[in-house]
Amino acid sequence: MVVAPNTWLDSLLALLPPGRAFTREPGTVLVQLLTAIAIRLGVSQALLEDLATQHDPRLATNLLPDWERLLALPDACTPAGLQVVDRQRLAFQRLVELGGQSRAYFIGLAELHGEPGVTITEFQQATCNSDCNSPLYSQADEFVWRTNIPHPALDVRWATCESNCQSSLQEYTPSLIECAFNERKPAHTTVIFSYS
Repeated sequence: MVVAPNTWLDSLLALLPPGRAFTREPGTVLVQLLTAIAIRLGVSQALLEDLATQHDPRLATNLLPDWERLLALPDACTPAGLQVVDRQRLAFQRLVELGGQSRAYFIGLAELHGEPGVTITEFQQATCNSDCNSPLYSQADEFVWRTNIPHPALDVRWATCESNCQSSLQEYTPSLIECAFNERKPAHTTVIFSYS
């Protein structure tokens, strides 16, 4: 609760010793000086009270750049031009993120990035004990996993006869989770993304 400047002024006047040298009459130089000090004390108190809310990145405004610097944000996965609310949410998510390597962790991470319904497929090497109808995956495929995103990719562009020979056969705008997954995946694995 911010104290009004008049309350600060009353407090400062009450601290003065008694006597004619320390007059409390409005308009005197001493009262004007104490009024200016009271205004600054009120501003300082407001800043201190605001600082108490800045300890939470979800509420931080003045200290949001400091939170971002501390949490190494923005990073390569951060989209450009985020609003303050999105920056606050991202900073808080980074602060409380525990990490993990399980399917549940990556599915939860996808939901945090606005991609509900994602599933993950892991590949198992085919052996002589595998079912006859099992896909034939190699030993290297055991270190590959597929993220199934339940919607078509955005801004899909296919190569045509007029395309440059160096052009990709297909280009699209990747989901935000592609960068986040590649950044957090176990180092010995490869993640691929499938849009349906």
